[in-house]
Amino acid sequence: MSIIPFKPRHEMACERNLQDFINRARNDLTIYEDDGGFGSLCWYVKYKSGQRGAISFTQFESTRGKGDGDPFEQPFLNFARAYVREEQSIKENAPVPLMRALKAVHFALLEVHGKGDILLLDSPSIRVAAEAIEARLGSAARYATGLRLMKLYKWLKDNRICLKHSDWKSPWKKQKEKASGTSSEAKQWQKERLLSSHEIGALADAFSLAETPYQKYYTSLTALLMNAPSRGGELHFLTTDCLYETTAIQKEINSETGKVEEREVTVLNLRWKAAKGGGIIPKPVHPKLEKVVREAVHRLIEIGRPARAAASWAIKYPDKFYRHENCITPSNHGEDEALNYAEICAALGLTVSERCLPESYNLDDISRVMSRPKWFESLRKDKNIIAYRDFAKHTMQTYKEKFPEWPNLAEISRPVSEALCIIRDCELHIEFQPKGYSWIIPNVNQLNKALGARSKYPKLVNESIFFQLGLLNEDSSHINITSHQIRVWLSTMAERGEMDSLDLAMYAGRTRIEDNRHYDLRSSEERETAARQIMNTPLNKGLMAIESVRVNVPVTFEMLGNKDRVGTAQPTGWGMCEHDWTMAPCTKAGDCVTCKDHACIKGLPKTMERLKELENAQQHEFDRADEAASSGVYGADSWRVFQGKRLAVIRTVIRIMENDEVPDGTIIRIPTELDPTQTQVALIEKGMKTETSADYPTDQNLIETTQNELLSLLGGGR
Repeated sequence: MSIIPFKPRHEMACERNLQDFINRARNDLTIYEDDGGFGSLCWYVKYKSGQRGAISFTQFESTRGKGDGDPFEQPFLNFARAYVREEQSIKENAPVPLMRALKAVHFALLEVHGKGDILLLDSPSIRVAAEAIEARLGSAARYATGLRLMKLYKWLKDNRICLKHSDWKSPWKKQKEKASGTSSEAKQWQKERLLSSHEIGALADAFSLAETPYQKYYTSLTALLMNAPSRGGELHFLTTDCLYETTAIQKEINSETGKVEEREVTVLNLRWKAAKGGGIIPKPVHPKLEKVVREAVHRLIEIGRPARAAASWAIKYPDKFYRHENCITPSNHGEDEALNYAEICAALGLTVSERCLPESYNLDDISRVMSRPKWFESLRKDKNIIAYRDFAKHTMQTYKEKFPEWPNLAEISRPVSEALCIIRDCELHIEFQPKGYSWIIPNVNQLNKALGARSKYPKLVNESIFFQLGLLNEDSSHINITSHQIRVWLSTMAERGEMDSLDLAMYAGRTRIEDNRHYDLRSSEERETAARQIMNTPLNKGLMAIESVRVNVPVTFEMLGNKDRVGTAQPTGWGMCEHDWTMAPCTKAGDCVTCKDHACIKGLPKTMERLKELENAQQHEFDRADEAASSGVYGADSWRVFQGKRLAVIRTVIRIMENDEVPDGTIIRIPTELDPTQTQVALIEKGMKTETSADYPTDQNLIETTQNELLSLLGGGR
């Protein structure tokens, strides 16, 4: 007698939940349906740059990169498809960590239970999966895969699909940042990562020596990357009108008068689309790089002109084949008229073989000579002739999918035909002629190949532009550079030049200031020197404040001479505000320079220029009040005195700052005599005394100078 094993209710519920989940993903979710859906073993993530990432439902490979993994076993295969669809429908991400996690779980289930069934997942399976990851992956990959496994195990419990396993925490920690590491391994990595002066010089030499289209194209891309810290993938979004000019006011000190003067200058900018949420930003071009950047853009426009024509045609006439210069049919040849072998070869950019007559219309013979490519076999299926319209269909299927938001470039809503870096397929190939009907944008991997990323392989060294131009390292080895190293080098140079952290982040297209540290490859000695400059501040309190502003740290009240007060002062543009905002709001309505709670510091960056601007604006206001008072306008005389007093104070502060005998770091405050409170004003109006006196020589000097300035303005000193 056969006995049916007892199955607990919760196990039956898990089975139902799993089947419901798979059915929902199969029938209701549509992502990757174009790739075959549940009938395919490989789906593709399409990135905005046009590149694709494969999602292969296969087991671990025998050797990394060999691609010989067998398909997942059922029923794990359908679960994996459903889970990937669910996760990627919520937010489509790079699939590598997710697929590694699923491969590890499948491997563990086979090892422990001999069957690929997610319902059998238990603690022994989880342990084996972790061991497989430990043995097969590097530290960085283990960390990312571990996070995915934690999420998967928790999801299985939360959705009551599998309840046998206990909670699991990934044992792999996030790698320490190599950019700021101090170990010998980290230091060696930093040294190799940061480009040397010789390598930077080689990039410049390559641009100057470039002769072939291949060399000119990739050296031009490099020149654009050298303008500002940028990602190689961002070149995809540049358009032919990416260069534009703006005007800016440049302040210079006149060598003859010693005064700060403004001069209008023209600034060349690159209209740049920053990845990772950076948006479209202007990247100013350094005057010394302007000629190089203009030449680089010109080269790219010329090299890509045929590809833009083909893309423009495809946008306007998607069902008609682009008759490029190599087509040999008459101009009146119809879209649906048959093409012979010679005409097909001319249209597709192929060499005519002697094994087939040029006048032949026999598709079997033509396909045989072409080695029966799959796309051609699919195109001629159930047909007796091949026409231009068939090639138009093939063109759209092949090249349209390289641009996810066709006919526009992703995120910038500009036509693909306006892309700066667009070229024809095989445009830069050594042997094959360009496909006149095509349009592509090379990816970052191809750019890195041209920069020597594969020069360590003897058979591939000829792809390097440096090898082609005879440029080598100082030790005669091959130059090997990546586009990311250029970004790191520029960021490091900006750090060495003490560029403001916010400016650097914006310039590099980063959305977080703290990401700057990942690109800072200064040596530990350089970092220590910079830290000492912050810590070993001068004894002069004003100089301490100046140094704090220079290194972008807050200015404390103690630096401004208030030893008993805790907190930081607020910058105003002309100095530092010391007002106690917890007691009362600002009573001066932003009139900082004439306020006794404001401290001007001689030597503070940009203070003098801003005071000069304020003086000019205040002079204009005083002139208006003076003119109105002279005309007898009621109340204008009071405004004349008020504006005159304000102008006198500003001029006095400027005069003290311009005095060579006053050292940098001197803190200049407005004495109470020049800024009485409302209570003091009321007492004075009643003829009562108030206790105000100038305690310091600087205060007394400021009072006397201000009074003289005011008398001069009002006519009393003439």
